[in-house]
Amino acid sequence: MSLFLGKLLSRLLSPLPLALAAIALAALLLARGSRRAALGLLGVTFVGLWLASTPVLVDRLAGALEGRHPGPVLASVEPADAILLLGGATKPALPPREFPELVEAGDRVVYAARLFRAGKAPFVVACGGSYETPALVELLGVLGVPEHAIVREEKSANTWGNCVEAKTLLDARGAHDVLLVTSALHMRRALATCRAAGLTVRPAPTDYWVADGEPESALDWVPAPEALMLTQLVLRELLGYEVYRMRGWIRE
Repeated sequence: MSLFLGKLLSRLLSPLPLALAAIALAALLLARGSRRAALGLLGVTFVGLWLASTPVLVDRLAGALEGRHPGPVLASVEPADAILLLGGATKPALPPREFPELVEAGDRVVYAARLFRAGKAPFVVACGGSYETPALVELLGVLGVPEHAIVREEKSANTWGNCVEAKTLLDARGAHDVLLVTSALHMRRALATCRAAGLTVRPAPTDYWVADGEPESALDWVPAPEALMLTQLVLRELLGYEVYRMRGWIRE
């Protein structure tokens, strides 16, 4: 499966496209006189979209995935040979943007810089391929990581490529104990992929969607667009994990 087809499949198998496809199918059934089947399909679609947009339910699903590989607090992180920062955290400096900007997963860049400034590793491998790595390097510099302490990975196009290319760079520098920095939702797949690529890494997750102790309210049962987006991210990770497993890119 090509990178484009993988991204297309991930996008199509998300709540909104699936709901639109179900509505289109219901309209076709209705046009053909299958009123009961059409109404049943619309009802299932309504309930499914409601559940996928309900914060209290989605948070529990995301929390279960994020909690698989909890990271230690910064002060207790044992020093490592290197920090491996996975991309997907920036937008490039294209007009009207004057500088690269952080996206929702931008906490990855911030946390990698914090680990470096805390003396947890002597250098950071910035994995973003040719498209994103320059932005990662620039933002790491803004956050206090000198350019001489950043190793650029500019060949990869996905998480598997990140890990394969990073292994070559890390092996060349004798780095065998590595702190893996990525989003908590992405950590399960990233960690298993690193292991399949032959890397010895320790999880250093960030970018948590779900926090312990946040009070629930009646509003958490009301559909919200943020919850629908989180459902899409969770489904993308679950689907991505299975695709990677089938391709042999995962080692539990």
